[in-house]
Amino acid sequence: MNKIRNILWICLGNTARSPAAEYLARYYAQKNDLDLKFESAGFINAFSYMQKESKKYLESKGIKSSDFRPQLITRNLLERQDLILTMEASHVRDILNNYKDIKELKKILFTLKQFNGETGDLDIIDPYYTSHSTFLKILRIIDENVIKAIERIKKINSREI
Repeated sequence: MNKIRNILWICLGNTARSPAAEYLARYYAQKNDLDLKFESAGFINAFSYMQKESKKYLESKGIKSSDFRPQLITRNLLERQDLILTMEASHVRDILNNYKDIKELKKILFTLKQFNGETGDLDIIDPYYTSHSTFLKILRIIDENVIKAIERIKKINSREI
């Protein structure tokens, strides 16, 4: 894999999981002095704001997210990425099915867990219709996986090409 600079996080509606991942990644990249650019997007236009649980989780870590605006997946957005990380395996399949002609897409598209080397259940479920405690559990899973992904990106980018 080539050096990674532009990373896109994807979930269904771009209001809970992927924005949390985007802002956590920005936070951890900055802590590691990494020059990376993060965006997030979704398949549907669910809401015009980040879910309050995600926003509160970020705030509990001192992360400001008031500039967040959800966006939809587009060809242009996908084509300018070095790495695309989704929350569910079905998102990978849907992107591959809808954007078959984007060159090298298969080489840069993974679930977050898959990118981190996990096997088996690669999904981080949508917390929208879950309880508050389950929502928080899912956010912690995202947080742990974002930390691992940033470490992996750091290793990839430190290799001589």
